[in-house]
Amino acid sequence: MKIDHEYLKQLLTACQATDRPTFNIEDLNAEGIDYANPAFEFHMAILVDKGFIERENGDAGFGLFKGIDGFCSWSVLPLRLTASGHDFIDTIQNPEVWSMTKTAIKTVGNVGLDIFVQIAKAEAKRFAVEKLGLSL
Repeated sequence: MKIDHEYLKQLLTACQATDRPTFNIEDLNAEGIDYANPAFEFHMAILVDKGFIERENGDAGFGLFKGIDGFCSWSVLPLRLTASGHDFIDTIQNPEVWSMTKTAIKTVGNVGLDIFVQIAKAEAKRFAVEKLGLSL
């Protein structure tokens, strides 16, 4: 499965939508994110790998438990966006920055998430410079 940047954005937006410091898979479900979808498992694991999401108590995982037979069961655990997670979603929430980022990605082709994040940050910086008339 490939990383879907639109899905990542939707997922992070749903994580940030709660009015509490933590969220769980039921909160995400209420925001239209189906945790039974294989894309959810894939993208959540990536967000955990990159340190954008973690369990509130610092333990590994996000509530998915798989048996040796492949059977999946879910626990509703408190999760939180890390500072990096908040920074990233705040960066790509601006529609103009998001559009600029997607355009830049089309120019360079498929890139890993680390490069994608760096491109988004660079586009956000460029946007701020243009809008504020700064010379950074």
